[in-house]
Amino acid sequence: MRFIHISDTHLGYHQYGLQERAEDFFYAFKEAVDYAIDVKADFVIHTGDFFHSSRPSNNIILQGMELVKKLSEAKIPVFVISGNHDRGSQVRDVSPLSILESVGLRLVDTGVVEHDGIFIAGLKYISKAGLRQLNFREVMERYLEETGDGFKILMLHQEFQPFFPDSGLNVHIDIPEGFDYIGIGHYHIAQPPAVINGATVVYPGSTEFTAYNEKEEEKGKGFFDIKVDSDGLKTEFVHIKNRRPFLFFGFSGDEEFREVVLQIKESLQKDYRKDPVLILRGNVRELNPREIHSILETEGIKERILHVQFNLSREEASLPEGVFSELGEGKIREEIKKLLDDEILYEHVSELIERLKTFENTDEMKKFLK
Repeated sequence: MRFIHISDTHLGYHQYGLQERAEDFFYAFKEAVDYAIDVKADFVIHTGDFFHSSRPSNNIILQGMELVKKLSEAKIPVFVISGNHDRGSQVRDVSPLSILESVGLRLVDTGVVEHDGIFIAGLKYISKAGLRQLNFREVMERYLEETGDGFKILMLHQEFQPFFPDSGLNVHIDIPEGFDYIGIGHYHIAQPPAVINGATVVYPGSTEFTAYNEKEEEKGKGFFDIKVDSDGLKTEFVHIKNRRPFLFFGFSGDEEFREVVLQIKESLQKDYRKDPVLILRGNVRELNPREIHSILETEGIKERILHVQFNLSREEASLPEGVFSELGEGKIREEIKKLLDDEILYEHVSELIERLKTFENTDEMKKFLK
């Protein structure tokens, strides 16, 4: 048996408001699909955030249909769960993934399905508020009761410790022994597979950068190729080859930034297939983003990159429109938590913030809030 485990493809994410970035997410996903077809995989599992939005545009839905149809035509089933980005409203709407069922996708948001003697269990993303009304371990135990004799796969898209320290879920405690393979999405940094309670636990990470992180760069972007035979289970992390490069440079002070400019120019001497995204992080005294843009343009750097993103530590420095750094978001959440002084209310507000970030324009946000 051979299957491919993909996760967090975030199809349709126009990062930085750029069409080029949306295309990058599509081609990274397509590379994984083409690999599955080339190696004649028996099936594919996808552990959530297939789409970046719960309301993807018609064009993005067509892209999703194209990828699922390619697998279907190659007679490769694809089993998917909904992540926090694409699960749909629990009250008025369904996951957009249900649209793709017409071209062969099998949505396993709850319960267990059987495929050629293999049992595949899935649970869509459940919010922290939802988890308080659900005994997670009991659900997992019920899933095991619904399986028979055969290889057992569990697909999840949840926050687990230690990757999410504030989470109340722990794989060692909340998932009973009995599964053979546990595939987990949501955490974007790929992890070495680990055996926990007899199961091989795998985090493939995302196939593209939704927010640049040096740790993600170290681990790389890709998916897992899983082989199961008489010798046991073997995992191989397959790197996405044709992805857009991200160039990260940190600096401290105005003078050091000018030294970094020379390093950037040297880095751009490489023959990149795609124009890189430039990430600049540091502190400044006199320089402001407009002056930095001007320096990059004068030095011929801007014409050779797709986008530049700043993360400047000086309080009075204003960030370019559209920049929303992880550091800034963390500080915002800390202040909200202090202001509310209510853990349950804070969790609801956090969920709302996450949902708002999935919409592609303010009109969609307004409709949702209304």
